[in-house]
Amino acid sequence: MASRIKCRGWKSRLLIGATILSISLSFGPIARAQDADVVGRVNGLDITADDLSIAEQMYSQQLGQMPEDAKRSVLVDALIELKIVADAARAANVAEQDAYKRQLAFFEAQTLRSLFLEQRVAAAVTDATVRAAYDEEAAKIPPVLERRLRHILLRSESDALEVIGALKGGLTFTELAQERSADEVSKVNGGDLGFVAEGQVVPEIGAAAAQLQPGEFTQTPVASAFGFHVVLLEEARNRPAPAFDAIAPQIRQALEASEERRIISELRGVAKVEKLVPDVTPPEAEDGHEH
Repeated sequence: MASRIKCRGWKSRLLIGATILSISLSFGPIARAQDADVVGRVNGLDITADDLSIAEQMYSQQLGQMPEDAKRSVLVDALIELKIVADAARAANVAEQDAYKRQLAFFEAQTLRSLFLEQRVAAAVTDATVRAAYDEEAAKIPPVLERRLRHILLRSESDALEVIGALKGGLTFTELAQERSADEVSKVNGGDLGFVAEGQVVPEIGAAAAQLQPGEFTQTPVASAFGFHVVLLEEARNRPAPAFDAIAPQIRQALEASEERRIISELRGVAKVEKLVPDVTPPEAEDGHEH
């Protein structure tokens, strides 16, 4: 019983906006679809995989992370119910009512707007466009020097001098860090601090590292509030730009939004528009933060 109630709830939510869907779907073209493409029938008319695809696009937010087989079942149930009720509405001459015609005109305009903008934006924002925008922005990033450092933290200066002597004697920095460092976080990685820029590391370590060449370590202990450090500079570089693949979706989204605004602005510029109500700026949406 609970599962039937749950399913009925899904169908109720999916039928919100069903008028749009009934405009878009033919539910059984004159040329009968291949059986493999048919997902249901109502009074002998086919509901096809294409119909199902449109419904899935429209209801994707309501469906959330539902498993694919459950999603397919729920959508087919919703389409069947939509077809049954739509047929009953036609039989009752609802299609001749002014209310239907007004909603039909609105949803037709809404669908035309959506498809028009989608097609124009897709033509303007290509993979090459996204790559060019990335390259342009990456070129503007000012160089930031980063150093990859390792350190060994000792409790006393004499311990630090002992470690420096061991390094001069041929022991590896990684091994000594793992054995001797008091920094419990970095010692497991051989004292590795990763790439750090100015101001991202203890000032005394940063100042000491600035005097080193890659592969060199400090010849005297570096004192700080934490103890005594032995510091190794592994590599120096200018910070690379974020990887293209990591930020391409955000770049594409921004370009698409900008192009959509440009298209709408251009169309408004040549249209004769009369807004017969006052312009009122809506209140800002509440984001949960105090400003």
